[in-house]
Amino acid sequence: GLCPALKEDIEIFLDQSVTDYVNFIKQYKEDTATLKNAEKLKKCADDKFTEEDKESIKSLLKKIEASIAC
Repeated sequence: GLCPALKEDIEIFLDQSVTDYVNFIKQYKEDTATLKNAEKLKKCADDKFTEEDKESIKSLLKKIEASIAC
């Protein structure tokens, strides 16, 4: 399966605010460039992803978690 930090990252990225996501990233890397990049990436995703896109990503993650190969 996915490591817990990555799984949490994806969940926050898809379902929470830009501020929440940047604060999550800040736990691991607190330099300005990384945080600005995380903010830019999250804003872009929020503007582009539809709810259907998000559900497709979540479905894929569930399949990965359920796979015996992982």
